[in-house]
Amino acid sequence: MADEHEYTLKCCYLQDRVVEIKVEGVKSLKIATPEDFWPESPSGVLSPEDLLVASVASCYGVSLTGAALRFHAKITDFELDAKGRLMQGKFGWEFERIDIEAKIIVPTEKDKKKVSKAAERAHTYCVISNSLKCPVGLNYEIEVQKDPQ
Repeated sequence: MADEHEYTLKCCYLQDRVVEIKVEGVKSLKIATPEDFWPESPSGVLSPEDLLVASVASCYGVSLTGAALRFHAKITDFELDAKGRLMQGKFGWEFERIDIEAKIIVPTEKDKKKVSKAAERAHTYCVISNSLKCPVGLNYEIEVQKDPQ
């Protein structure tokens, strides 16, 4: 594996408070200021704040599946709820913290113990969380899949 990785994109002006993110080979994404800051912002458009919280959650999600594979554990399903809290800081608005609530479904009791280790490992090694100034909290619940009746 390389010692360094780079990720490049273009951010283009569309109109006041609205930009477009372009990554080669991926569908472009329109981004706007959040309506809670600027009521005249277009509704139904993701904000940079949404994307930061989404980056934390998605990084944890893919890290969880990777860690589960390393522990030879199976995950049947999972759902992550993520919440970022913005507060007025010394230099303006900043994320005070981001919290992830994970509900993980596994096929067997044997997988439950392994996935618990994977859940912790994924949190410890999540690239995005480790790159942030604010703390990222994790609470998770692991359930064994119920037999369909």
